[in-house]
Amino acid sequence: MTEDEERMDEVDVRPEVHSATEDDEGQVLRDLYGEPDQYGVYKGVH
Repeated sequence: MTEDEERMDEVDVRPEVHSATEDDEGQVLRDLYGEPDQYGVYKGVH
């Protein structure tokens, strides 16, 4: 077993882990960092 496999129990595996925590999370991120790039990543470059 690899070290990564041994540590899997430390990973948050809940299905909702990538869900937004705020109703307007996308707008909050845009206000803070500007529009996301082509991959949906907010880089904070204006």
